Amino acid sequence: MSLAQIQNNVSRLNSSEIHIDDLHLSPTKILEAVLLFSLIFFAVAGNGLVIYVIYSNHNLHSLRNAFVASLAAADLMLACTDIVYQALEKVVINFQPPHPSICFIILLSGVLFGSASVFNLTAMTLVRYISIRYPLHFNRYVTAHRSAAIVLAVWFTAFCLAFPPLIWRPEGVVCSTTKPSDEHIINEAIYMSAEWLFWFFIPLLLISFSYYRIYLIARGQARQIAALEVSRGMEEPSTKTRRRASSLREKKAGRMVAILIGFWILCWMPFFTVLTISKFKSRVPSSVMRLFLCLMFANSAINPIVLTRYNRELREAIKKLVCRRKYPSSASVMKTRLNRGTSESFPQTAF
Repeated sequence: MSLAQIQNNVSRLNSSEIHIDDLHLSPTKILEAVLLFSLIFFAVAGNGLVIYVIYSNHNLHSLRNAFVASLAAADLMLACTDIVYQALEKVVINFQPPHPSICFIILLSGVLFGSASVFNLTAMTLVRYISIRYPLHFNRYVTAHRSAAIVLAVWFTAFCLAFPPLIWRPEGVVCSTTKPSDEHIINEAIYMSAEWLFWFFIPLLLISFSYYRIYLIARGQARQIAALEVSRGMEEPSTKTRRRASSLREKKAGRMVAILIGFWILCWMPFFTVLTISKFKSRVPSSVMRLFLCLMFANSAINPIVLTRYNRELREAIKKLVCRRKYPSSASVMKTRLNRGTSESFPQTAF
């Protein structure tokens, strides 16, 4: 145990701030622990299933699903690190990490995986805009190598945003409190401003611009199609069906990304707001901080639900996987019956 931790424990023992909640698990902590462990279960199960299905099905190895898998990986790793750490703090009395380096790992992972999730959503929106704006040249502009480079750039940018606090924040601040140290208040102010800029403002600007352009393009295409149908008078049913299916697929893809972004704003914005206020303005009630923290973590469990709801190919692949586990295929059943019949016709002799 370091000197900073010893001094922190001694000051707590000498002060009068020890409450009965520090000596046993209160109902509030139990409720928070149940909620956090439930979020961990759904986040790990949902995002792990999405990654496994995309990896195991060659039909899903597309450029769009590469960003979906990257988004699921970010949410999965956030659930396995930061959310698990916060849940353990609720169920273990006077929880202390085995080594102070774990505090720095949790600090890094929280920002790294959270910002990677946001950057993946932004990349998915930009790729969708390119597919709408340049449909005939999309495969030439967005190649497999460029998609891989974009995914790597997303994670590298997220790491660059998460690493700076590890340089100036001392061990006592990282492992005990979220308040910045007085000697590094300028660094903390600059870093918080950078988080707001790169985590919210720039992604919101890019996403808003992309969807505004997509709306204008979609409206123009709808008018052209309507004018073409009126001029021709009648169109073949197969052409209408194919065009309607393509339009419906694009609407579902756009709705999926829009809902993901909406949940991201709803879940992350409140916590960042109260965190900024608590650091530089005034004290925020701990109950409000914990509530918004759970809301922020809930985003990792919501994303896989939205992904499977509005991605038909992914949803069908999951259904096939579940049905295959629950009901074996006819070939495997026939093979089992043949093996059973063979064993009954030619019984083994025990020697």
